[in-house]
Amino acid sequence: MGERRRFRSVRARITVITTLVVAVSAGLGGAGFAFVLSQSLLDQATTAAELELDRFEAAVDAGGPGALAELDGYAQVVRDGVVLGASDELEDAPPLVTAGDDDGDGDAGDLTGRVVSVPGDDDRLVVAAKEVDDGLLVAGVDDGPRAEAVGTTVVLLLVAVPLLVAAMALVTWLAVGRALRPVERIRHDTEQVTAADLGRRIATPGSGDEIDRLAQTMNRMLERLDESQRRQRRFVSDASHELRSPISALRQNAEVALAYPDRLPVERLGRTVAEESARMAELVDGLLLLARADERGLVPDARDVDLDDLALAEARRLRALAPQLTIDATGVSAARTHGDSRMLERALRNLGDNAARHARGRIAIACTVLDGAAVLTVDDDGPGIPPAERSRVFERFVRLDDSRARDSGGSGLGLPIVASIAAAHGGTATAAASPLGGARLELRLPPA
Repeated sequence: MGERRRFRSVRARITVITTLVVAVSAGLGGAGFAFVLSQSLLDQATTAAELELDRFEAAVDAGGPGALAELDGYAQVVRDGVVLGASDELEDAPPLVTAGDDDGDGDAGDLTGRVVSVPGDDDRLVVAAKEVDDGLLVAGVDDGPRAEAVGTTVVLLLVAVPLLVAAMALVTWLAVGRALRPVERIRHDTEQVTAADLGRRIATPGSGDEIDRLAQTMNRMLERLDESQRRQRRFVSDASHELRSPISALRQNAEVALAYPDRLPVERLGRTVAEESARMAELVDGLLLLARADERGLVPDARDVDLDDLALAEARRLRALAPQLTIDATGVSAARTHGDSRMLERALRNLGDNAARHARGRIAIACTVLDGAAVLTVDDDGPGIPPAERSRVFERFVRLDDSRARDSGGSGLGLPIVASIAAAHGGTATAAASPLGGARLELRLPPA
């Protein structure tokens, strides 16, 4: 299993592929070189044979076929398969060529450049032939040097090519191993990262190459996971703290009612149970919505929505909820968006509740189309939001210092829910200063 895994490694695959490519290339190159060398030497031997042919032709023209016996080299005059004259080296030798060796067309030039064996001998000759008056003159030169040179070259290639392939395989193995060493360190460092210790980071090579960028990407991923885990832990801790308060209130009142049934009126107990249960139900509902947003995002049931209708309905609800406040809806004008009416209604209700908790006497709700976007604003004349805190108010369980009291500060989930709904619709939720002197919360959405 270990050997199979090693062969499946990138290092082994690259080494094998490189070795095969080099082996095939070197083999084909060596064979091509040997062939070209053989042909080149054959051409040189043919040229030498033609020069010999001219020398022997001059002797035959001067003294006939018998004159060849006085010359060194390889030459014959053949007619009808009978040797009429031959040089000293081919004395008593059968004809070097026979009828039909000229491809049957009677052209002696077809024999030039051929390699023939000397009958009864181990010698091989590169020959050239020419028709003369006495017959066919055949001259040749020894092919031994050419054959020896080609053979030596082939032997050298058979030794050099495997050594080259082996050297390339070794170099590739070492080079790839060195190049992948940072990857192995990254893998080792990544294995050390656990869910309980996401603060660890991977050492970057600092080379600026792909591996360095991979390490940086891994570190950014770990930072996101670490931040997500911290947010999740903080979310669970805050949720537990928020749920503990209504549960404690219910438990205390129940214990008092059981221990002193005559001191706690039933109406008071029922009112407390109803208020704390409603608060806990609202908190659980908000937690579930945010959990869905974290898990797979909110998916609006999108259709055209009249935002002005939602704004006017929210103004009526606030007048009934807080009759001591002045609710101004004169800034509501026609505006439409494409979204989920129930989600948008909840977002606007959360904005209205937030304004009602902080307003001293006046709330203004406006709706319009501005710069190509549908804009909903809720203003109050309360203490406002400091500039440094305007982005934090959309974080979960955040309540500013002057509104820590649970009876006025809410659960800290209303505005985060608004931000999640806005993001699900491709919009934004922001906080700013209000012309009334308090806070302005703005919901900006794409128009229908």
